Amino acid sequence: MKKLIAMMMTVAMVAAYTPAGVAEEMDAVYRYGTESAIADGSAGKLDTSSMSGMNFHAGSAQFSIPWSGIERAKYCETNRFRLGVLGAIAVGLVKARSKRHLVTLTWNDEHAVAQTVTFEVSKEKSAALWSALRVRGPQLNLKEMASTCASGWPN
Repeated sequence: MKKLIAMMMTVAMVAAYTPAGVAEEMDAVYRYGTESAIADGSAGKLDTSSMSGMNFHAGSAQFSIPWSGIERAKYCETNRFRLGVLGAIAVGLVKARSKRHLVTLTWNDEHAVAQTVTFEVSKEKSAALWSALRVRGPQLNLKEMASTCASGWPN
């Protein structure tokens, strides 16, 4: 019985420390960017499982971001609604304010043209996307690039 408990605890610890979400497909919203094939605000899937780059699919439209071409990544957490001081205090007394989790990526495409895109993802998926960037984009210094946005939008 003790061996069974020890084995179950070992499996649970290994599962807890495995980097979940590094290679997965996640829901994301294309907020804005230079990609003209996809309309702003389009919901789709962001696939980080490819070793060459991440792919975003929204319906029939799609584009790819090469891991090696990413020059800058920025994480930004903003309030979903602007309420003003009194509104923020009133809502803050009742419940937590909802947040947007935005990830902005800047890269050069195959023609050496600078591109940028901003995705909105859930809090958990933003951590998974940041992990994928850390693993697949070693050229990035992500500690300098993580920030909160005082203005409400990425700079």
